[in-house]
Amino acid sequence: MIHVVYIPQVALPGHTLTYSWAARVLTARLQRGEEVLEEVYDLSGLSPGDTVIGVEPEVMSFSPLISVWVDDDHTLHVRLLRWYEGPEPDVLEEVLDG
Repeated sequence: MIHVVYIPQVALPGHTLTYSWAARVLTARLQRGEEVLEEVYDLSGLSPGDTVIGVEPEVMSFSPLISVWVDDDHTLHVRLLRWYEGPEPDVLEEVLDG
């Protein structure tokens, strides 16, 4: 299971930040017009008790992955930036299979 908590942040004008999952591999996609940047985070190797904070980005100028840890039940807990324009989003948490 993957438990995701989103940390809301006002988006840069004209930019979108989206996420997709394939098992325990997270892809963060930053798009501005035709320009698309992707960061891929393979979290499948993490074990219970592992914690990662402040992941260094390889492609983007920032890391949207704030932290990740695995609990004793093998649940992956992830904190991600949630960019928005207008009112702050209502859904700031979700649980995924993974």
